[in-house]
Amino acid sequence: MPHGTMQKEQNSPSIIERKTGRLIQEEEYGQKAIYFLYHHFLGRLLLKMIFARPYFSFLRGLYYNSFLSKKEIAPFVEKYGLSKELLKKNYQSFGDFFSRKEAVYLREAGKENTKENGESWKEKIQGKLPFYASASGKALAYRIDEEGRLILPPGVQKESAGKKENYHALPLEIKGNFYSIEKILRAPCPEFLKGGTLLIFRLSLPDYHRYIFPAEGKLLRRKRIKGRLDSVRKEAAHFKAFSENKREISLLELTGMGKILHVEVGAMLVGHIHNHFGSKTFSYKGAQNKKKNLGEKTTKFDRGNQQTFCFMAGEEKGYFSLGGSTIVEMLNEKIVIDEDLFENTKKGLETKLEIGERIGYGKV
Repeated sequence: MPHGTMQKEQNSPSIIERKTGRLIQEEEYGQKAIYFLYHHFLGRLLLKMIFARPYFSFLRGLYYNSFLSKKEIAPFVEKYGLSKELLKKNYQSFGDFFSRKEAVYLREAGKENTKENGESWKEKIQGKLPFYASASGKALAYRIDEEGRLILPPGVQKESAGKKENYHALPLEIKGNFYSIEKILRAPCPEFLKGGTLLIFRLSLPDYHRYIFPAEGKLLRRKRIKGRLDSVRKEAAHFKAFSENKREISLLELTGMGKILHVEVGAMLVGHIHNHFGSKTFSYKGAQNKKKNLGEKTTKFDRGNQQTFCFMAGEEKGYFSLGGSTIVEMLNEKIVIDEDLFENTKKGLETKLEIGERIGYGKV
């Protein structure tokens, strides 16, 4: 793709804000540097030898988790138009600020994320099975056909053995970059996902980097996959971040909705994916109480010496360290995602969502 064409595409609005319907263009920190690393020979060499290696993220993290990095907070808040209230808090480092914990309230789409609106919304959804956005970020939505293949929007095709196909592969953000469920999981597409939906939440630097469970349920199994730490930005999308990056896969069973797969994908400068499994947040006593609320017995998890536990909708699942990152959710056909997310994806637009807003329902 010629540089001029690439530049034009970058300057075109590519995100729609769900709450207002406004088209916006994202400005990323270090965008020119990322373009250099992925589109020039010297840059790719440096990327392979240094920047995509876990040790680089570790060393970079030493600075951002030290008191020396506190001076980075104010310029960051100013650049991305974040709340000035953040500057009143005594963060010990930029890393502390980046991974900050904020109040999250479950609510209908478009409502302000406040306790008042969150509590009133809970009363309105009694008897329903709402499915919430598990993170703040830019979302894409794709349907999965009965064969376990991704159904791409018209015009998005892949050359394969001299023939054009418009399934199997998933374009991250720009045409020509393809991924599949099998590559993301390093395993065949599970039967329960066929006929379902695949969601991508792309978290850029100014987004809130903690994530929640999208509904109540229990953890069945989880798997860690070691890998690189490539960028997940559109300038770097042709490198297969979903299939090569470090990631964690959780098999969840949502109450009344069935099984889903929740995948956290690490990216450049993200040294760690921090899930709360096995921590005090999910103590055995806490798991017992949660299961009791769901009318279930507590049992020990027999895979990897992990403990089975239940979670509530909106409960924090974990957080990312410094950098951009991505969450992929693969849902079964019982979960119906709002049509506007699919329509925006067909138009080539990512939908800007806020954590905790309703984006679908489980079929009753």
